[in-house]
Amino acid sequence: MKIQCVIFNYNLPKQTDETYNILIKNNFSPDHIIVVDNGSDKAPQALSTNLSLPFNVRFSGQANTTLQFLMHYHPSEYYLLITTSAELDSKLNYFQICHQIIAERSKSFGVVMASLIDGETEKITPQQSHHDLMHQMTPYRAVYSAQPIMTLVSHQLLSICYKKHAAYFNTDLKRGHGIDIELQHMALSHGLTTVVSRDLWVHWKTNQAHKLNLADESAYEYRCQAQAEMEKCFAKRYGEQWEIQFRSQFAKVTDTKMKITAKNRYKFASLRQLWYRIKFSFFKLRKKIK
Repeated sequence: MKIQCVIFNYNLPKQTDETYNILIKNNFSPDHIIVVDNGSDKAPQALSTNLSLPFNVRFSGQANTTLQFLMHYHPSEYYLLITTSAELDSKLNYFQICHQIIAERSKSFGVVMASLIDGETEKITPQQSHHDLMHQMTPYRAVYSAQPIMTLVSHQLLSICYKKHAAYFNTDLKRGHGIDIELQHMALSHGLTTVVSRDLWVHWKTNQAHKLNLADESAYEYRCQAQAEMEKCFAKRYGEQWEIQFRSQFAKVTDTKMKITAKNRYKFASLRQLWYRIKFSFFKLRKKIK
């Protein structure tokens, strides 16, 4: 069983090499680890880089290009996708954990997200908290819109997404926001599982490139623009009430109780998109005044 690892470096060479070294110590073969450099001139390449893109591209561009290359020329049964927001823990053996997860969930395997420690876990995605998962009997939990910091995904699900131009292959999600939600939607729509793992976990290091002034826009600008991009894209593809549609699907398929709000601000994608555009405009205005 082959697991192809992909590390997406976004201007953080030191962290990228640390991730690579842990994977090697965990007995992943160097031939099964792709380290993608985004082609930026803001930081040097990681020493472990073996695939360099020719110009500064965001995560969505890195993922689209790399996964198409791998799926067509070096296909694997499973892909372990790692961003530089993930700090791997040296106490874990990710090779063994991934193989154990696949053995346990090989039937209808779609995607398994790592659980998280630190960062903004408790604020943004508390259900994905590793500490919280330690208190439940089963090692897996269905979580709507889990953060894709480390993702173990099957070739089967990626092939579906490729044909549908969805998730990692959705070129309208230029900043990558919404990839996780659409990946989950594709899995559930085709009878594949989508869960968070208790045993596969990483430390979540948020906004590292922004904190080091190595990003091409502020964290606030990114969030506003990325959210507006996602709303526009999904409204066009799935309709104005895509959020209610996705949440209802998740609740039904996973038998999960969740609040599905009907407030107008959340009900219609165009209103949410407008809200983020207004927030971004006010942010730019404040910057000019200062």
